[in-house]
Amino acid sequence: MPLEMLLPFLLELSLYVSSEFTHPELSQCFTVNGRDYRGAASQAGPDRTPCLYWNKTTQHLYNAQSDLDGKLGLGDHNYCRNPDSDVQPWCYVSETEEGIYWKYCDIPECHMPGYVGCFLDFGAPPALSGVSGTSSKLTVQACIRFCRTKGYQYAGLEAGYACFCGDSSDVATLQAASNSQCDQYCFGRPNEICGGDGKISVYSTWVGACNGNLTSSSGVLYSPDFPEDYGPGSSCVWDVLPPDSDAVELQFHIFQIIDSNDVLELRDGTSGALLMKIQGGQEPLSRVTLPTGHLLFRFQSDQEFSGPGYAITFKGLGKLPSSNISSLQKTSTYSTPFQSMSEDVALVSPNKTSEQHRDQHTASSKGLLLLAFALALLTFCVGIIIWRYPSCGWSSVVPCAVGQPSSCTMLYRPKKDGMGDLTSVNQSSMKSLL
Repeated sequence: MPLEMLLPFLLELSLYVSSEFTHPELSQCFTVNGRDYRGAASQAGPDRTPCLYWNKTTQHLYNAQSDLDGKLGLGDHNYCRNPDSDVQPWCYVSETEEGIYWKYCDIPECHMPGYVGCFLDFGAPPALSGVSGTSSKLTVQACIRFCRTKGYQYAGLEAGYACFCGDSSDVATLQAASNSQCDQYCFGRPNEICGGDGKISVYSTWVGACNGNLTSSSGVLYSPDFPEDYGPGSSCVWDVLPPDSDAVELQFHIFQIIDSNDVLELRDGTSGALLMKIQGGQEPLSRVTLPTGHLLFRFQSDQEFSGPGYAITFKGLGKLPSSNISSLQKTSTYSTPFQSMSEDVALVSPNKTSEQHRDQHTASSKGLLLLAFALALLTFCVGIIIWRYPSCGWSSVVPCAVGQPSSCTMLYRPKKDGMGDLTSVNQSSMKSLL
């Protein structure tokens, strides 16, 4: 069989194997750096130092009073959180003699599905024996995408800039290390972990992939190129067929689709009937049950905008009594999946959506023409004033001189906060500068 024909088969096989042994319902995090962690771990560091209560850390930047709306997960508790989008959850601790007053939390349950773990790499032979490469702009998804296109099942990141590829035979022989030992941020994205010194962070390459058949009882569906933003024109189709199930339960852990022209459709895989449709800007309920054992999952973004994306877990509910199936089929999936949405919005047809999209572009073009005309008119008027009143000092206006500080150059100077340039400071020292 030619290699070009073999690679898609190997990828589909790896998707099946990875999904079969992944239990996303056990994970408490679905972001690569655990910023969504809302669990109850309250000890930090290898010595398991007790965390301080967030309502008693007012001397620091992050505390319960600075998170009154609760979006950062802070409050009258001492649970590990990641309010500043660091590489992993952390907490403040009683200051030591060395001046250390915060530590990272090692939380085994707080790793996104698809993350295999942190392992030792002795270098010879390498932990993952496939192709490898280095990049000064390395990110988790960049390495995953590189290995996936090469036909490998696993991607490993090390020392912030190195990417290694391998298969299940490599992973089976890896020696586990503490997750806290994978502490090097990625050169291309400082809030992601890319292994450590002699330590390799390993991921399954199905993370951020699109198109395939999932036949496991449960699994996770990520947006294209997750954990990075999905791009314009992204298309994703999954055929979800849990074994011996009459219904599928979906749980929306992350759903950040902003553009109203980006659409997620959920259809009955057998009849093609539309069960649920979510457009960008709509907020689905956290948990939805669909009356089908064969789910066709389709996501499509338009050609203009990108977005953060989604992480959705599915679980087959097994064989249900006939009365339960009938009840699910009678329930309107259009009126229940959204927290605030009228039925006529949920029932927008694809033709209507395309017409609205076209109308929006037409209105935008007209607005740009009017703006161009107004600018031209303004320029003409300013020219007349300069010509008519030369003594008013208009002719003395000169561009900013190179190297001369002025209010003009300040307009183009990058704004910095008290922490300085984030891309050039080690993440481990971030909070010590606050």
